[in-house]
Order: sequence, then C-alpha cells, then structure tokens
Amino acid sequence: MSAVEYVCLFVRASGDRLRAAERLVLALPRLLEGDLLEVEFRYQAQPQLLGVFVRLPGDGLAQAKRDRLVFWTARAGGRAMAIEAMTTDDRARIETYLSRPTQAQAGVSAAALFAASGRLFTELGAPPDRRRSASEIPVLVMDVGGPGWNGVRWNAQDARLFVASPLAPPAGDEVPLLVRVPGAGRPLEARATVAEVRAAAQAGPGSPAGYVLQLESAPAALVEALGKAASDDRNDARSAPRFPANAPVKVTRPPELQLEDEPGPPPTTPPAPATRPAPRALIEYATDQELAADFVENLSQGGAFVRTSSPAPVGTVVELELKLPSGAELHTRATVAFAKDGGMGLRFHLGPEAEAVLSSAMAHISARARRALVVDDDETVRRILSDALRERGFEVLSAPNASEGLSLLSEELLALDLLVTDAVMPGMSGEEFVRLIRKAGGEVDLAIVCVSGQLGGGTEQALERAGADAVLDKALGAELIAQAADAALERKRLVARSE
Repeated sequence: MSAVEYVCLFVRASGDRLRAAERLVLALPRLLEGDLLEVEFRYQAQPQLLGVFVRLPGDGLAQAKRDRLVFWTARAGGRAMAIEAMTTDDRARIETYLSRPTQAQAGVSAAALFAASGRLFTELGAPPDRRRSASEIPVLVMDVGGPGWNGVRWNAQDARLFVASPLAPPAGDEVPLLVRVPGAGRPLEARATVAEVRAAAQAGPGSPAGYVLQLESAPAALVEALGKAASDDRNDARSAPRFPANAPVKVTRPPELQLEDEPGPPPTTPPAPATRPAPRALIEYATDQELAADFVENLSQGGAFVRTSSPAPVGTVVELELKLPSGAELHTRATVAFAKDGGMGLRFHLGPEAEAVLSSAMAHISARARRALVVDDDETVRRILSDALRERGFEVLSAPNASEGLSLLSEELLALDLLVTDAVMPGMSGEEFVRLIRKAGGEVDLAIVCVSGQLGGGTEQALERAGADAVLDKALGAELIAQAADAALERKRLVARSE
C-alpha cells in the first residue's frame, strides 16, 4: 500500500508549546479517522525543534483529513507540511536540523501512540503529573473581544460565527469551543459545526478567507457577549484582517536613504541597482543598551505597519525577517505601500513557502485564547500560578528569570496579553524588568502584574511608577492572584476601548 507523509513542525518546543504539541499528537487518531499508519518523532535540543512525522495511506485519503491536520497543527502553534510537496529549501532545512536528533522515536503505531508519546514528552520536559487523554479532542479556545477578535463576525439571527483565517477545518466538522467571556470567572463551553469554508483563493475585499461556525445550544451569557462584541464592520473592505502587534523591529536603510545628519560610510561609487542589497528589517527584542526605535504595529496576511520616526519613501523594496507568534521566522520581501509621519505600511511579496509559514501563524492567532507569561525564580510558584491562569482560559508561558522573560517577550509580543512577574528576582529586580519592558517597547497594551512577598518600604509605589498595572501580595494565593490579574487585564482593555 502506498503512503504519504506529513511533518508537523514545532519551533521552540518547550513549556506550553510542548504541551500543545503533545495534545495534537494524542488527537491524531481521531483527526485522521483511523487512517494513521505510524508516527515518528525527532527532537533537536538546539533550537528546540520538534518534528512529528505522520505516515498516512496514499490511496483515498480525503482532502478533509489533510485540511483538518493542517488547521489543528496551526492552532497548536506548529506547521504541517506534506513531505512530497515541500520545497527543496524546506527539505534541506529540516534535514539539517533533524538529521541527528537529540532524541528520536520511530515506527510508533496508532495503538502504541499514547504510551510512547507520554514517555517521550516527559523526557523532553513536560511535567510528569500533567493531564493526558488517549481520546484527546482538539478544542477551539477563543477570547470574546480579545486581540485575536479582529476577523470575527457574529450573526445573531442565524447563530453563526465567522472566523477570518487562511486555514480552516473542513465543512461539516464538529468543533468543541471553550470561550472566555469578559467578566465571567471561567470560560464557557459550547459546541459548533463548521457550516461553511471560504478558501484563500476565494477571498476578496470584504470577504476574507475563513470559516463559519454554526453554534449549537450556546449558553445565554455567550450569546449576549457575542452581541456586545459584534464587529462595527470597520474591516469589511479588507481581504484580510489586521491583528494588533507591538514587536521591536530594526530597519537598515540603504545609503541613499540616510539623513544628512546621520553618520554614514565614506563616499563610494554606488553599486549597480541589480546588486544593491535591499534594506532588512528584523524583529528582535532590544536590550536596555540597544533600544529599538521602530516597531511592528499590526500584522496581516497581506502586510504590516511599521511604526517608525523615519519611514522610507513609497515604493522602496525591503527584505523582512519576522519572528512570528508561532516561533517560526518569516523571510520575505515587501514594498512600502504608504508612508506618513510616524510609520509606513508594507505590502508583502510572499513566495509559496513564506505564504505557508504566515498562513499557519495567522491561523494560530486568529480568534485565539488569551496568552500570559509568568516570570518567577521559584519553580513551584511558577507552576501553581500557571495552573491558576489556565483555569481562567489563558495559554501560559513561563520563565525562571528576567533574562529569559525578556527573550520570551521578544518572541511573544505579537500574541501576548498579560505578564505576571515576581518583584524580587536574581539578576534583575521586578522594578527594573517592568521599566525595561515599558521603555524598550513603548509597550503600553501589555497588562503587567507584579507579585511579591515583601511589599513594604515603598515597593508597591516603585513598581507602579515603573509601569505595573497592579501589585499583589503573594499571600493572596494563586487563585486570587490569577483572578486579580484577569481583572487588571480587563480594566486595561476597557480603558483602551474607551480612548
């Protein structure tokens, strides 16, 4: 029997990203409806790259199953690709990283998948006491009115929810929903059926790619919240929604775009236009000594807006290297479509590989769950705070110190809503940490909550001056801290909407 092979790639596969990958693996038998032949795992410790190779029967594999695998892999933060359809560059890149894996396991049958994956993911760093299910079902987690809500439309008359996304589950699929409603203590459960899919090839102005969910017996609180958060149709003329982002970007301009008062290289004969390199933009978090001046303000399937004090002229071609929320890097060229005081809009020129990378990232952040980062040098505190936030519908990342926290922030600002950090840490105090975040990113949308067991001596006031939205005593306990942090995020959103 012939077979086809897919690879599901997860970049920076640690912490919650690793757990999301494991949940997808456990759901494979259900997603593929018995067509799973075997699975192979390869993991490379540097750069924390996990490859899950899935072998499927080549004859009669329905397109719906392929679409389902690609969509749910993207929602888990990964990217699924058919090996036979990969570009030469993609194959070479995967081979380079995974030819000599740090850990590997091959020939895992569907029947052995639960036990074998449990051992492997534990070895990779997943908590030994984590919850696992042999009948895992993927759940679509959403945050009503949240940052990933830009492409959502609600039709109250038909109880239909449209989610803009370049990837979609197949029509007819039942989709469990876990929806966070503002003001609710816990996310609400609902069920839906995929009633309609609009593929990217069918998208156009006012009709973005996406899928329609027919809600079934939705809780009254959810219906009410959807009505209040209904779109005002500001984005209806766009063929792809824009998602808010606030990530540092470095832009290197060619010599002819340097200002007269800027230091530049000695005068030389300019190279021919065909050999002149394009300016490059690289999203990366700056240190306190290397503060970035420019930021990506929003991101869409078609382009991005860069906030900058020195926008390039319309028509300038730039080369972009973006770190996407899924951890993948996007390499593409773009053209300055418009420029104004304070920024410039870039239109992407995407090749097939870049299109696939960006599509997976957009599917990951559209109508997504809220994301939180917990920073604390005490492993037990990190774990119980993370668990308490997950109970409130957050996806949670964690870091043991400010340095690793900054590294995660650099990669997650495109899709991070809340930071909960200890006020007393080795290497950098909570006050310094908060001040750096606010200063380095002009980061005003991120809700920052500081926790401490020592709030005397003006600590609370100092943290608030540095930019903390709330300062809490650790004595409150994890559940009340999570509740207060949730409330701080909601207050920040209400203020933002009223401005």
